Amino acid sequence: MSPALVLAAVPPLLAVVLLALMNVPTHLQLTVTGSALVIEPQGLDRWWTRRERIAVPLSAIASIRIAPRSEAPPLPRHRNALHLRGIITAGRHGTAFWDVRRGDQLLIITCHPGSEFANLVLQFANPFATLTRTRTVLAPRAHRAASA
Repeated sequence: MSPALVLAAVPPLLAVVLLALMNVPTHLQLTVTGSALVIEPQGLDRWWTRRERIAVPLSAIASIRIAPRSEAPPLPRHRNALHLRGIITAGRHGTAFWDVRRGDQLLIITCHPGSEFANLVLQFANPFATLTRTRTVLAPRAHRAASA
């Protein structure tokens, strides 16, 4: 096999591998600590998003909801993060943080003005279970804060 043929095969092979890796679902860990909601991209998601950890103070969270992709915040016109329409959107896009593949039901966390991000748009294998678990943990904290 000639070196020219091998070199010609490399770019298409890399493209196929990259597209295959993008079809892997998101791998995020979401936890609630005493003072923050912590999102930790795992595996390749660290590379796609260029983040190891995002800690959102609980006091900065305005709402958490499930919404279809069509209701997600719009992407800015000029992007410096990863976005391949319909395949993957990851990283900081304007004032929003995204880690989404092809999913339609997304967990959207809206933050109060002045926070690091206005919105976090995340995809989980089971967004409804993640929402229920997160709200269950946050509800008693919100009640204590309101009564204090």
